Amino acid sequence: MPPELFDNELIQYKLTETEHDLVRSLNMNEDETFVEPTPVVFVEGFLGPGKPAYWGPLEKIFSSSDDRNNKNQKLKNRRCIYITPGCVSSLHDRAIEIFYQIKGGRVDYGEEHSKKYGHSRYGREYPGLYPEWSASKPLHFLGHSLGGVTIWKLQQLLASDIFPNYLNPHPDMILSLTAVSSPLKGSQSVYLLGATTDSTGKVRPFSFGAWLGRLVHIYEYLDIKWLKSITYDFNVDHWNLSFRKNWDFSSLLPWNIKKATNTLIEEKNELMQETANSLCLTYGLLQCLYKSPWFNCVDNAPYDMTIHAMKELNVTSKTFEKTFYRTYVASITCEDHVTNYHQPKFSFSLPIPIYFLSKYTGSFKFPENTPDPPISYEEMYKWYENDGICPKYSQVHPHHDCSPDKCKHQKGLPEGAALCKIEAGIWDVWENDNTSHFGLISVCYESHKQKLFFKGYKEYLDQIDKLYNR
Repeated sequence: MPPELFDNELIQYKLTETEHDLVRSLNMNEDETFVEPTPVVFVEGFLGPGKPAYWGPLEKIFSSSDDRNNKNQKLKNRRCIYITPGCVSSLHDRAIEIFYQIKGGRVDYGEEHSKKYGHSRYGREYPGLYPEWSASKPLHFLGHSLGGVTIWKLQQLLASDIFPNYLNPHPDMILSLTAVSSPLKGSQSVYLLGATTDSTGKVRPFSFGAWLGRLVHIYEYLDIKWLKSITYDFNVDHWNLSFRKNWDFSSLLPWNIKKATNTLIEEKNELMQETANSLCLTYGLLQCLYKSPWFNCVDNAPYDMTIHAMKELNVTSKTFEKTFYRTYVASITCEDHVTNYHQPKFSFSLPIPIYFLSKYTGSFKFPENTPDPPISYEEMYKWYENDGICPKYSQVHPHHDCSPDKCKHQKGLPEGAALCKIEAGIWDVWENDNTSHFGLISVCYESHKQKLFFKGYKEYLDQIDKLYNR
């Protein structure tokens, strides 16, 4: 027998990943080619931390396992793209940020939009995570909670004229839209946490939502860079909440006027206007703590999760015939046949705040003095079954009626792509009982149900790619 190798000799025999790829390529048939699956983009919801760990070990889940598209085509591993839109920003701002994070360039929220709501027109600049993104090279999108609604909003904006024509925006840039526990029609839980029951976007001053907003303002005002890098980065630079923007008057000092003037001359006209806007649209901390111009308007995530806001969005929204739509609907409640309200089923794994929020969501009614309520009292019973945060009725799809040409409903989680016939332009709805708002995502718990969900999702994407690449 040959002698065993020592540690220093073992190191010499360890091949790098690149060398492994080279060896595999030498063993390939001459006619065999690699096929790169369509990448998938992950969009977090409200207060999502913006960290890949939120989604779990997806690179392992989406490995190709040496799958073959046909006899001579070998699939590469599917690329996972993680993006970080503002976790408390409005659907409009989040969708715009997603576009530029993927495509590359400086975020442009739109001149009309920024003037209307009082923030700067331009945001951060990104190198682009997938600059070749286009209608001919579309992407898959998976969103949890508000993330799913954000993707829906993004597709509507891609069909509008808000993006520059030279970037070739088109709704077919989204090959598939998958929403998990997403309030596609809004949620009454937002009213319980502080939003007023009218369409003004105001927040009750001593509610949970109001105190949460004040904490965000203090955090953004202090603007501690190292803390943002390891915890939360709310990505709200365009609201000019940082002390750095409130107290930076150095450019106005006499000896800096000439330097500042030369700098402005070199900038483009849009950036010159933006610099002027930043000086006049800063908000002081005390002003924000008393009555925030950001949280007390309709340009933020809490308002966009209301039933008022989603009703307004869905009136003009539409599905597109080349996009595959799928929703995963969760529920943890059961009906009380005496009151017709819904109560959460008791579980030791259910967090206490989610339990009580589910209970009050299952019995919510708009006050009688609510001006023009978005839901009639006769229809309110449809909104009681919920997953702890979102009503089941809202998670299904954006439409208020069901028909074979709009949607198809199934129970549980899909098992085996061959058993599930899919069709573009129709909402493929999968209903899951005894599953909370966080039962499928985040996957930091790696439960059996979460693993089954992502296994089925991988098969679903493979199935779409095969149809798309015919």
